[in-house]
Amino acid sequence: MIVPMKQLLLLCSAKAREAAVLALRELGCVHVTPEVRDSEGIRQASARVAAAEQALRVLDVAAKAGTFAFKPDAASPVSAWDCDTLLREAENASAPEDVASVNRLAEMVTRLRDEVLSAQTQLRRYAPFGEVDPAQVSALAQAGVAVKLFKVPEAEAPTLGAEAYLFNAEGGFAYGAWISAEPLPEACEAVPLPECATAKLRKRALAMEVAAEALVSQLAAAQGVRATIERALHEDGAQKRLAEVSANLRAEGEVAYLSGYLPARAADALLAKAAAEGWGVVLDDPAAGDPNVPVLLEPPKGFRSIGMLFKGLGILPGYTEGDCSVPFYLFFSVFFAMLVGDAGYGALMLAGVLAAAAKVWKKPAARPVIIIFTVFCLSTILWGVLSGTYFGIAKAALPACLQQIPTVSWLGDDNNMMFLCFLIGALHISVARLWNAILLAPHLKAVGEIGWMGVTWSMFMIVSGIVVSWFSQPPWAWWFLGGSVVLILIPLLADIKHEGVSVGMLPLNVISAMGDIISYVRLFAVGLASIKVAENFNMMALDLDLPFALKAVCVCLILLVGHGLNLAMGALSVLVHAVRLNTLEFSNAKGITWSGVPYIPFKQP
Repeated sequence: MIVPMKQLLLLCSAKAREAAVLALRELGCVHVTPEVRDSEGIRQASARVAAAEQALRVLDVAAKAGTFAFKPDAASPVSAWDCDTLLREAENASAPEDVASVNRLAEMVTRLRDEVLSAQTQLRRYAPFGEVDPAQVSALAQAGVAVKLFKVPEAEAPTLGAEAYLFNAEGGFAYGAWISAEPLPEACEAVPLPECATAKLRKRALAMEVAAEALVSQLAAAQGVRATIERALHEDGAQKRLAEVSANLRAEGEVAYLSGYLPARAADALLAKAAAEGWGVVLDDPAAGDPNVPVLLEPPKGFRSIGMLFKGLGILPGYTEGDCSVPFYLFFSVFFAMLVGDAGYGALMLAGVLAAAAKVWKKPAARPVIIIFTVFCLSTILWGVLSGTYFGIAKAALPACLQQIPTVSWLGDDNNMMFLCFLIGALHISVARLWNAILLAPHLKAVGEIGWMGVTWSMFMIVSGIVVSWFSQPPWAWWFLGGSVVLILIPLLADIKHEGVSVGMLPLNVISAMGDIISYVRLFAVGLASIKVAENFNMMALDLDLPFALKAVCVCLILLVGHGLNLAMGALSVLVHAVRLNTLEFSNAKGITWSGVPYIPFKQP
């Protein structure tokens, strides 16, 4: 169910704001409405959280010898250091001990690598001139010899006078020095002198590259500081949440107020706390259509692991949209099984799930994941056994023990499978429509939902009659469709002032209902494609004409890669098709928009 909520308005003395916030956190049941999202306290806490998260990423990247992309903040001293200071600080850096020191080393690594890249760019620019030392050019100038570097199109080089001393030619240009006080010829482009001698630049770049690698090694060896950083992240996260709530407990004169929500069952605890703290409290039912009411989803006991799937997909029904956990769980399990469609794949996945369960079962947060994937794997195994599908192997080639397991031969016919998909679709959508009718009764709109359920089954019969070779469309199917449309029109015409658009859109919506039924054929098409891919990889492996030893290696490699790819594609198809059928076809019929705001109580970390 979706836990009923109460809307809260809390009043307290402005002088007791801090104490009120701490008391609310101790109570741990109020979802604060974030009307104020920015304040100095929030910004400071957010900056600390971001710094701790960055420090953890730095350690992860360093452990994998990856590339840093952590630019120094403009206020950081690292960004203001010159090259000599940067190199000196890098060579003298000590092992990091906290968030700040980890990030400081990461900033130094980034600056060092940027300077190396800049030096290499300059060296490439001056490579055609050989070694260049601006000090020597300056000395010559003081001695009365003016020297300028230039480049010129190679075709123009022979036209230059004796003042031009050419070094090299590359890329269509000639490079040289103009030894004269006279201005450069128009064909020449002046090349400014480097900031220092190229030999020194090369030496400094090498030193910086070595220093950067040394810092990365230092960070990679500093994994022991991770626990300190994670603790800081936890504390800073709690401080950020505290700052957010404090900012929303706003003062008006001598009174401070805060709005939020809490489960109705926690109202007594809140009132007791309010009496103890001297707060004023107003509790009321949320206004109809309030989009800010948070959703606390508590599915029935045997279906609670579906919450993990909702969280992973980032979906949550709205507060007034109903808890669809049970039909979602049941139909998603069926869709998972049909899309993967192979008992062998299901057994492999189950083995992986059980192996993971042996390691993480003691962690309460991991148990829902283990449970739901165990259900999905068992569903896949059951479907594969019923259809006689094991890694795409022909039944005659299966071991005798597997050949003796009874199968449902009816599932081996394409027409039967398409009929089954249409039937599942009609049942799936009908659950949504019947659910709506029960909730709306005795309102007239319940009649419209019964009409839509009739349209769904009419479309099932019409589509099956067109696609399934052995199915004969009943002669009364079109009359049944007409009667269902009449039932839909009854509540619409009764409220024509507000439902006029729905009446106009009715023909398109009826046609859309046919598309919804046809959409379920994807379960057959994707499942069949998976079987055919497995069969083709098996044939490819067994048809190799190679010596036995080489053939054995190639067969193992082809089967491993082929079936691994097929299994991965099956997992992807689940994410695409099984999710779509629940969150689009079913949800459209039920009226679920998945716009729910998660219930996040303000409580002790």
